[in-house]
Amino acid sequence: MSKIKRFSCTECGTPFEAYPPDDLHPTASLESPKEAEGNVVKMTYDCQNPDCRHPTVLYWYRPKMHIAVG
Repeated sequence: MSKIKRFSCTECGTPFEAYPPDDLHPTASLESPKEAEGNVVKMTYDCQNPDCRHPTVLYWYRPKMHIAVG
């Protein structure tokens, strides 16, 4: 089950809740992460503040795993 994440509107700061699109993309960023190129789900959330309604884009991705050798 995906965990709820809390973010704020980038325009007015009104908080909103977002859920990862699936279990493969649990982390979100306001900018498309370079290390996750090609494995990003872009989702747009409209601000719930009636005086704002500004869209906030979140880029959901899976963090790259680093494996130590040696």
